[in-house]
Amino acid sequence: MPAPGQGHDDVHRGQAAAEDGDPGLGGDRGERAGQRIRLVDISGDAGEAVQVARLAAAFGPGEAAFLATLSRPLAMRLREFARPSGASGPGEDSAPGLVLFDSSGEATSINEEARRHLASLPDGPSVPSALGVRLPIWIIGTALQARAIAFGRDRGGARVRIRTVDGRWLTCHASCLTGPGGRPGPVALVIEPAAASDLATMIAEAYGLTPRELEITQLVVRGLTVAEIAERLLISPHTVRDHLKAVYGKAEVSGRGELVARLFADHSWPSVNRPQARVYTR
Repeated sequence: MPAPGQGHDDVHRGQAAAEDGDPGLGGDRGERAGQRIRLVDISGDAGEAVQVARLAAAFGPGEAAFLATLSRPLAMRLREFARPSGASGPGEDSAPGLVLFDSSGEATSINEEARRHLASLPDGPSVPSALGVRLPIWIIGTALQARAIAFGRDRGGARVRIRTVDGRWLTCHASCLTGPGGRPGPVALVIEPAAASDLATMIAEAYGLTPRELEITQLVVRGLTVAEIAERLLISPHTVRDHLKAVYGKAEVSGRGELVARLFADHSWPSVNRPQARVYTR
């Protein structure tokens, strides 16, 4: 799930904090939000974040407190949206798409793969471009965040994930290229199908799996027995069964077959032979 606005203050479990006049992702365009509040749910092993912003008057204390109470329910709802839908396979457009942005944040070039990926996205807020396609605001925000990172105004990575209309996941990541004299140049933004490691992380967050539960789930999907899992992870078979019981409860299934169908029904998990089995960690 995207967690925009890295570096902004967070609201953890009802504690409100906000920033007035934060330029945020406005970048070189000079757009300023009246105030930003970032809500974070840390009730599980993974945290989900929702950033709320408006251009008008700043949020008052009462509004901030109210938004803080929404952290947990919003996080739970976001996890539901991230769960596999079983709608389709990984699709044919596996090649990465590329969009280039100039120093003012305007899109200047795009390849056909990027056009196809953009056409597969659901309707949502977007802006027109000189390239003849409307660009979703999350693409614009990711590109501007990459430039902000290059100028030292933000930190972390400019990276988001988005779900297509047919249930597939795309990863969007951007970086600022270096121009003459070492100055920041254009921003290159890549859109491509989510890698297996990204899918594993999303599934774990969507169902609230712990890192150990995710490890065991991946080995179960690859066909390993309880004894084999215990030997590989250097834990007892009893501990493996306890973890599996917890996984079954979170995924609301009663056994291995249902678990595989529930978590990986979209066939997006890589096919790996048992001797080559590997575990993707966060």
